[in-house]
Amino acid sequence: MAEVEFDRIADVYDDTRRALDSETLGGMMEMLERYACRSILEIAVGTGRVSVPLMERGFEITGVDISRRMMERAKTKGLPNLVLADGGGTAFRDGSFDATLMAHVFHILEDPLTVMREAARVSRVGVFALLRKGGLGPWRGYWGARDDAAGGDAGEGNEGVTEEAAKFYEARRERFRKLAEKYHWDWESSRRERHWEREAEILQSHPPDELKVVSDVFVTETLEERIDRFRKGGYGFMVEMPAEMREEMISQMRADAGSLPAWATRPRHEVYQVAVWRSERLLRELRPQPAA
Repeated sequence: MAEVEFDRIADVYDDTRRALDSETLGGMMEMLERYACRSILEIAVGTGRVSVPLMERGFEITGVDISRRMMERAKTKGLPNLVLADGGGTAFRDGSFDATLMAHVFHILEDPLTVMREAARVSRVGVFALLRKGGLGPWRGYWGARDDAAGGDAGEGNEGVTEEAAKFYEARRERFRKLAEKYHWDWESSRRERHWEREAEILQSHPPDELKVVSDVFVTETLEERIDRFRKGGYGFMVEMPAEMREEMISQMRADAGSLPAWATRPRHEVYQVAVWRSERLLRELRPQPAA
């Protein structure tokens, strides 16, 4: 399913994601260089949004992905070493690379620990992961995404707004459930489940050897910029959404623009961290258990 989903959004993927900012890129490069890592395997390389800037700065990059269409986009950007493979089982020899990199990947993996074990196996130094710490989702004020309400991040610097946020998002979810019924669109099954809590779970169950904040930025988007991203459908489940439903949602976004709570319209706060796990330790902790 993931392969099909990413194949279908490959052509609009870059247009619906924010480019890696210089602060995040610089922090990630600094971490890799501090551990003397030059040859990098990126698991879930996608369209090369992370690997291309690293390659342009002298890193030796190899990318693997399950989506052929995504990698075709990466190839047009000049990435030469691309392999169609599942990150949980590659054909590379032990220690083939200095490091393995995973950027914004854990939430889409069915079995992240298996992928981490494979990443550690092929890495001489360790596994590096770029993670988003909290932050507000780009659709927070329009269609009831859960990003903020559950963790209270919408209330950061605005005490007492968490309960308000929860009610706000529940009302949005209910409204769009009714809209989905109107257009006979199976919202819940079409909206592919994302395991956003997995990053926190992994950090707790397998604490990294180092965890460093590499960027702390505020991202401002106009209403029309958000609508443009939404119309392009950069997420797999959107592809199956009826066009009439999407246009009605856009009309509601515009109608709501003047009545959104102040905290729902402010710039999006994004904090990114790089986690590092030493390969030797991960392989020891994640060693497959013998069958009973």
